[in-house]
Amino acid sequence: MVGFIEESSIVADFGCGICSLWPLLRDMGMRIVGVSCNRKEQQQKGIRIMNIEMADFNFLGIFEGFVAVDLLQRIPPELWSKILLKISRSIKTDGMGLIITELSEEESARSVFSDLKGDGFPVVIGENLEDGEYIFRPLKSWYDQWLKNAGLSVFREEVIDSVVYSIVRK
Repeated sequence: MVGFIEESSIVADFGCGICSLWPLLRDMGMRIVGVSCNRKEQQQKGIRIMNIEMADFNFLGIFEGFVAVDLLQRIPPELWSKILLKISRSIKTDGMGLIITELSEEESARSVFSDLKGDGFPVVIGENLEDGEYIFRPLKSWYDQWLKNAGLSVFREEVIDSVVYSIVRK
């Protein structure tokens, strides 16, 4: 994102997925706001923490950029549109973002779906339980539609080993 976002910009880290990089980004002149962290992170000079649930997050146009790393796969599919829209609304016009999330391969996702549905679980394609933890990996077509519905356009994107790396612009 460096090079896309100017020095002294305020960048939101939704879900605090890159907290280990905050000091580096701060040293590059960015101001970091960790939003909806699942763990205790320390506030430092140039780094602020907002421990609020994404459902309660309602800011308009305050960030120049954002990152959302490993946030979305912890969220059920019925909330993806709402969460992405909240993120989009919090970004200034022409703001940039980096989203990194896992995707499902269609054939294996349908197989897991059939197994879980057969066991009586109320699931959709892409939902799974791994080591007792909920995870949702959407199909790529669903992911693309949710970005579009949130008003985010893909600037550059790579899919490597079922993980999508999307640089998006509002």
